[in-house]
Amino acid sequence: MRLLAALLMLSILALAACSGTPTPDIQATSQAAVAAALTALPTHTPTATSTPAPTPTATPDLQATVQAAVEATLTAWPTDTPSPTPTPTRTPSPTLTPTPSPTPTPTATPTPAPSPTRTPAQPAARVAAPQPQAESTVGNLPFDYGIQVDPRGNKADNIGHIQALGFRWVKLQMPWKDVEPNPGNYQWGMWDDVIGTYSGAGIKVLLSIPKAPDWARPPGTDLSVEGPPADYATFAYFLGQVTQRYQGRVQAIEVWNEQNLWYEGGGAPMPPEQYVAMLAAAYQAIKAADPNMIVVSGAPTPAGDVGGAAIDDISYLSAMYAAGLKEVSDAIGAHPSGYNCPAGAYWETVNDLTATSFRGPFENRHHSWCFRGTMEGYRNVMVANGDAAKTIWPTEFGWASSGNPAPNYEYAADNTLEEQAQWTVEAYQMAKQWGWVGTTFLWNLDYGVTAAGTELAQWGLLQPGGPVPAYFALAGMPKP
Repeated sequence: MRLLAALLMLSILALAACSGTPTPDIQATSQAAVAAALTALPTHTPTATSTPAPTPTATPDLQATVQAAVEATLTAWPTDTPSPTPTPTRTPSPTLTPTPSPTPTPTATPTPAPSPTRTPAQPAARVAAPQPQAESTVGNLPFDYGIQVDPRGNKADNIGHIQALGFRWVKLQMPWKDVEPNPGNYQWGMWDDVIGTYSGAGIKVLLSIPKAPDWARPPGTDLSVEGPPADYATFAYFLGQVTQRYQGRVQAIEVWNEQNLWYEGGGAPMPPEQYVAMLAAAYQAIKAADPNMIVVSGAPTPAGDVGGAAIDDISYLSAMYAAGLKEVSDAIGAHPSGYNCPAGAYWETVNDLTATSFRGPFENRHHSWCFRGTMEGYRNVMVANGDAAKTIWPTEFGWASSGNPAPNYEYAADNTLEEQAQWTVEAYQMAKQWGWVGTTFLWNLDYGVTAAGTELAQWGLLQPGGPVPAYFALAGMPKP
């Protein structure tokens, strides 16, 4: 799903020795800074079901408002806040499709055996996430159905498919570097069309906004990978511009993407306290432009500890909370990958002797292999940090299936199209029944058409030959 091949071999080695990493010692000033910055914010409750409104008239003093809010946040933050934005150097080429993140390399494959048990019973010793009553909704942002699309795909066809599926949300990834390739040079045209078209069809929009342009990156940074800006206020101002421009047409913004991974952190995982500092500045800017915009924290990638390449996502989430995450987010982003682990399976005991292409989940146990393990792990962290009223937004999840998988995605060969359909439906049903999950976005609708033959296509509901079984299973799934 967004996975980079370079981390495959590293992850399998790290997970074999994984014993957990203690939460970093975050300076007390982190939480104090968030609290100080939030005192000036108006009280608000984000509304997930707001009716799209016309684009408001531009506010002349937006820059001053955003700058004041951001400065209030960053002034008291630890002194490792990045330096001011460097002089622009070069304009990057736009990225047309999301870049996958790492998946561990398979270990030795045992001889297959018949009649595997797909979903083993819950182990007696496990500590499960707190379970509210079925069908309840906990927090201010209830469950709903969403799916990610290629923003350069066929909008009319995609809208028809989203409506046929009975889904109400669409996720679009808007790379900052594509919209502002040079300082102040905004390329809004395509996005005005894309966002306006989906919103005009009555579909709610989540924007995922990562990838700083080269001119905003720190001096000497590795430009061969994505990374955050040198100056968080510069990013915050951009998000304020986006929020103001698309107020009423975009309902939610996810701030960054998989920041616990080296590829999205500028060559190393972004330290969690630095990410929360950037999120706090973004939160101020977004709320200054539209208090009702839903701010989703950037989803970590499911991973173990891999020195210099990745930080265990549950440890990372705990560190984010220690730095003040609770006060600068409306929902918690997650990317609960499925690999070749069934939706309802417990990572501690799952086994499938017919899985001959990839044995990671069964022989190198870790929560990150399984949808349920990631979701319940995040929920436990939220409860432990007094944030139980908030919902998790899986902004990306799913199961790849391919008879001829791309290199380093061998697990896709273990998943039949029928299993892909079954597990995807089960994941939506579980998320709704848990009651602590918000809008849940499947990865993906149309990359099987727009990026046919690539690793991205292995998750696509639409393929050159037509929809896969998961499409019809989701369309027929009750959605009260």
